[in-house]
Amino acid sequence: MPARIRKFRDYKRYKMKKQPKVAIIIATFNQEKLLFKNLETLKKRTGYKNYKVYLVDDSGNGKIGKLVQEKFKFVDVTINKENIGFSRSNNIGIKKAINNYNPDYFLLLNDDTEVIQRNWLNKMIEVGERNEKIGILGCKLVYPGGNLQNIGGYIRKWEIVKELEDREDIFEVDHVMGAFMMIKRAVIERIGLLNEIYSPYLLEDTDYCLSAKKNGFKVVSVGNVKIIHNKGKSIDSQKDKKMLVVRFKNDIIFSLRNLGVTNALFRIFVYLPLVAIFKKKDDEAELKFRNFVLRKDFLINLGIYLFSLINSPIKYLLKK
Repeated sequence: MPARIRKFRDYKRYKMKKQPKVAIIIATFNQEKLLFKNLETLKKRTGYKNYKVYLVDDSGNGKIGKLVQEKFKFVDVTINKENIGFSRSNNIGIKKAINNYNPDYFLLLNDDTEVIQRNWLNKMIEVGERNEKIGILGCKLVYPGGNLQNIGGYIRKWEIVKELEDREDIFEVDHVMGAFMMIKRAVIERIGLLNEIYSPYLLEDTDYCLSAKKNGFKVVSVGNVKIIHNKGKSIDSQKDKKMLVVRFKNDIIFSLRNLGVTNALFRIFVYLPLVAIFKKKDDEAELKFRNFVLRKDFLINLGIYLFSLINSPIKYLLKK
């Protein structure tokens, strides 16, 4: 059966007798309105009872964290003294939850998401509890208008691809998006926390899913759970060139860690230079030549790519 239509059928009959503890970890960076909407919908539309919310304010000034402490009393707030990025901030939240709450599940949830189904968390836990092999769960992320954004994906040789079908079933994938990534306690005990070499953000979620799979866990997507994701708001607040440095650095490290020699070489020395030179006309377009145009600043981008190429392997080897 082709990878794109893999279904996950290996379930035990399960009836929830006691609700497992869930720690919801939210790292936020300078988007107060979206975060407040996130927390409001989370509180109002979550029927599941046995959970606790941990917010890590990564804005660097503490303003948002202090506002949340005043407005949302149910949230445990940690304030970073400086902006340290997605993986480090989520790791802080996970460690705090372990020490204070001892949860069975950890849900990494973006601050720009919105809950729309009251039974969303019940459904996620029911799936996770059906089979001990399941280590990481994702859901269906949709744009505010309701169109499919992300429902998980696969690694095909050198390429990181998304599942394109708008599915309602439960199926196995290679990776899910860190905007909504539920991790079982057993996974963290086996492989540890998110790899901070990917700081400040990008590909740490995919890397973590692949690490879980290498250690015998299944990664599944739950297609009948839907969450709104205002995609890219945090990342878009960064300067474009800074984002491109991060993109190349993390992509090179990811390739070296996960793709094998041949596929890593192709992605690093063929695909990434093309990313520096060309861009898609439309983010949702297929990877076909007619859908690409030449970047106006491609020479600068190639310089950034070469800088990342020289520095990324050194950083990876030093931290390996």
